[in-house]
Amino acid sequence: MNTRLLILVIWTLSGALLIKLARAWPTLPGRVATHFGVRLQPDGWSSKGVLAAMILVAVLGQAALATFVLLHVDGAASPAGVVLLVVNVALVSALWQTINYNAKGTQFQPAWIFGPIIVLLAAIALALAGGLLHYHWR
Repeated sequence: MNTRLLILVIWTLSGALLIKLARAWPTLPGRVATHFGVRLQPDGWSSKGVLAAMILVAVLGQAALATFVLLHVDGAASPAGVVLLVVNVALVSALWQTINYNAKGTQFQPAWIFGPIIVLLAAIALALAGGLLHYHWR
């Protein structure tokens, strides 16, 4: 995958989440769920301002870090490119669902969180296996 295209995808997903937050803002209650346990039930609460700050820091921080890594350390064709994309998808998915839960009362869909995490773990396992095989045959 092209590095610039990967960066564009990451920033587009992040931007879409921020638009989602802005559009949902009037429907968010003053006290919102900000953390969900293993059973995907809320177990942490805060103000909607704190939720907005957490979303801004998390999504913009991850996108900025991904951009830096992709441009200055590793390109999109590296395992880091796949990891950074999957992390962004999982983060945006979790935060998107957090907004929906608080604004509409919709329950979490675990596949949208655990699916990218499984892909991430598989990518890491493949990268490690490839590295071990490469090292073994040297």
